[in-house]
Amino acid sequence: MNKINISLLVIVFVLGISACRKAADLLDKTETTDLNKEKTFSDSTLTHEFLTGLYADVAFNWEYRKYASTRSGNTDVTDDAISASINNGAIHPIVSGTLSPMSNSPYTTSWSVPYKSIRLANVFLANVNRSPLSAAKIKRLRAEARFLRAWYYVSLLRYFGGIPLIGDAVIDVNHEFREKRSTYEETVNYIVAELAAAAPDLPPGYLGNDFGRTTRGAALALKARVLLYAASPLFNGGNIGAELGAGAEKTAVAGYVNYDKSRWLLAQKAALDVMNLNVYSLYTDPDASTNPAGYSFSRVFLKRMNNEYIMQYNLPLNRDLEADFFAPSRNSSLRSMPTHNLAQAFGMINGKGINEQGSAYNKDNPFSNRDPRFNYTLAFNGTLWHNGPTNTKIPVYTYVGAALDGFNTRQYHTGYFWRKMQEENTAWNGGSNTERCLPIIRYAEVLLSYAEASNELNEISKAYDQLKLIRQRAGILPGADGLYGLKPNMNADEMRVVLQNERRVEFAFEEHRFWDLRRWKIAEQALNNLQLEALKVTRISNNVYTYEVLPINHANSKLKFLKPNYLFPIDQLEIDKNQSLIQNPGY
Repeated sequence: MNKINISLLVIVFVLGISACRKAADLLDKTETTDLNKEKTFSDSTLTHEFLTGLYADVAFNWEYRKYASTRSGNTDVTDDAISASINNGAIHPIVSGTLSPMSNSPYTTSWSVPYKSIRLANVFLANVNRSPLSAAKIKRLRAEARFLRAWYYVSLLRYFGGIPLIGDAVIDVNHEFREKRSTYEETVNYIVAELAAAAPDLPPGYLGNDFGRTTRGAALALKARVLLYAASPLFNGGNIGAELGAGAEKTAVAGYVNYDKSRWLLAQKAALDVMNLNVYSLYTDPDASTNPAGYSFSRVFLKRMNNEYIMQYNLPLNRDLEADFFAPSRNSSLRSMPTHNLAQAFGMINGKGINEQGSAYNKDNPFSNRDPRFNYTLAFNGTLWHNGPTNTKIPVYTYVGAALDGFNTRQYHTGYFWRKMQEENTAWNGGSNTERCLPIIRYAEVLLSYAEASNELNEISKAYDQLKLIRQRAGILPGADGLYGLKPNMNADEMRVVLQNERRVEFAFEEHRFWDLRRWKIAEQALNNLQLEALKVTRISNNVYTYEVLPINHANSKLKFLKPNYLFPIDQLEIDKNQSLIQNPGY
């Protein structure tokens, strides 16, 4: 069947502090399409609501929201975490290397949901000019719609490479699909042009009920992200298609066929354009001076309005992450657990890696004097946390034999729980709700993107500058040389390794490593045949423990990554609907 399936499900999306109806729901199926459009776009409120509804799926693919039944996400198929569900069927095809067009993977929504939203954006753009809104308001809302359409195309690009571009066409239920996939280059050029066109018509920010809508900075930051990916080794002449024996057409949808250093220059300039807005900065909490090092890093995720969020997905006041990802002793469902592999990626408070000379890392006291982001990302044996029944902070104990949270309480314990983005003064078993939003684009990403592009252009001093800013906010000590533990005079290869690890620890559980390992074209090296590890803690006496690194006892703990998995297969049902649609290389 070659006809689009248009969803009319009602999804409530909170934008700032107000809820609204999803765009598709405004096209009431009890009326004819023409009458429905006439009603929606002749009313200023309904017109505005229609566009607001397009924000509903912005975070549909974001981390813990990915699988409603298990709350697993993309982190659980990297080396950073493991699903707390034994043999989680949702992610098993990716972990086991068995992903295929016929696997009936939940990743099929990564194709269908964006195209549904792109269609609705086109409906809005085709009809908004006849609404009674002012010309100035229409101009801004059109820019919002173009941004949102680009956002959903970016989601498709990351999973599949070049995809069919439908421009401004409004696809209806009678549409016969014959669209071919655009090349990777054509897709990037289209998205970048759309974002560049939308940016000038978007404001720097919003207040009141419009808070949370897309801004000029968001358009420029998304453009910077797209160009950084395009410049990266997988796509910038990586020729993954040719490596898999694909012909010219399949190779072109998987990336640029040639390497071009100037693509790094485009990425660098795009990041600098965001920096030069002088609107954003790394968040510094007013109470940072009276709290432990790294406190500002921990609080950025718990403040709805802050100067680091360039784009976020707003939520009502909530305790969602505490409910799903913290310790069972606080009544959490424990959907996912960090690995010891991730824990070892964090360095020390002096900025040195744990295996570097002078780091002062002590394997017999592994939680002491770590990079403060370690303490604010992971909960480990002895972490103090709010307990509802007593209304006090008491330790979380993971040692063997500890009640509820102990290593022996789960067949596949990792020795850690997620702490990042969670409020230590509340828990699912008691306490207040938080202002938590989902971080879609942070200013920290822009700084590290600028650093990465600069390093590839051999402007290594600029990479140092951004890393020092990130590490200073993290609470790492500057040291006598003011380098925050960075080795002086690194070459580009050395700096690349440092930048890759910095992104891992700064953005853990934020939907980056999954994509970074792919775009850097190192996923085979980093993941294939990798054994995920746990830290077993044994109590000898009061405050005396021993530590043992063990393989995690879980069906998904031995990773497999095959070359075709750098891109995802298009579901065979989509190929069957459109005979012009070619499959990705290797599938």
